[in-house]
Amino acid sequence: MSARALVTGSTGFIGGALTRRLAEDGWDVRCVVRPSSDPEVIAGLGRICRLHTHDGSTKQLVSVMREADPDIVFHLASRFLAEHEPENVADLIHSNVLFSTQMAEAMIRCDCKRLVNTGTSWQHYQTTDYRPVNLYAATKEASEDILAYYHDAHDLSIITLKLFDTYGPGDSRRKLVNILIDAAMSGERLDMSPGEQIVDLTHVDDVVSAFLAAAVRLLEERSEPLQEYFLVSGERYSVRELVKLVEHATGCAIDVHFGGRAYRTREVMVPVVASRRLLGWSPDITVAKFLESLRPGDGTCA
Repeated sequence: MSARALVTGSTGFIGGALTRRLAEDGWDVRCVVRPSSDPEVIAGLGRICRLHTHDGSTKQLVSVMREADPDIVFHLASRFLAEHEPENVADLIHSNVLFSTQMAEAMIRCDCKRLVNTGTSWQHYQTTDYRPVNLYAATKEASEDILAYYHDAHDLSIITLKLFDTYGPGDSRRKLVNILIDAAMSGERLDMSPGEQIVDLTHVDDVVSAFLAAAVRLLEERSEPLQEYFLVSGERYSVRELVKLVEHATGCAIDVHFGGRAYRTREVMVPVVASRRLLGWSPDITVAKFLESLRPGDGTCA
């Protein structure tokens, strides 16, 4: 399937992977970026999608939407903080609530009625009902509440994909899988929590496939607009199990000190269970398969 897509968050890890996949699959891709975005990243994006710089105003975003004229919008732009400080509040609201509202307003003003939105499993702390782990998760829920208005009043069709932990090649984020690989190869001591918490991990290529499956669902002809969400769940390991998996793949022992730091406030010990799976999607790449493909070690440890 190919169509015209507008992507937000294309300078991020997941958004960039989605943008590349869309371009490879023959989509006409447009990307919304900020003036402050990394010039090097922007230069790379400019080779695979048409760039539209957003100045922060709703009026200008309507103009961007009208010029881009997409069949569907993939909204991945967000500000993530596991724990916030007072000075972070305005940025979280601006990035996760205001911008998504501006995007929805621009869409309905330009008669674009299909949106794949991005949420987080952290909107469900110890329950399938709404209970935010942190302020970041609360802002994602607030965004969904506002999108519900646009769905009800303006027939905006929305599928929200709520992500757990993600990983994959080229990931510059300090995520758990990368931290463990680096520790295995460097031999440096790693202070960790007691490690009993369960993490749910999905490879970036599988996450991108979920976004494409959601797009297919939205682009189908239907009489009523959709409003759905799905948890994009992969494999589950305790942190201690994941350490052993990385040690086995690299052939190197990790000098890990379990209990070297405390669990964070409101640590997610067991992620919410995904009771409904997006039609046409299932994860394909395992953590073990990913580690094998990297071949991070040749039997030589630090």
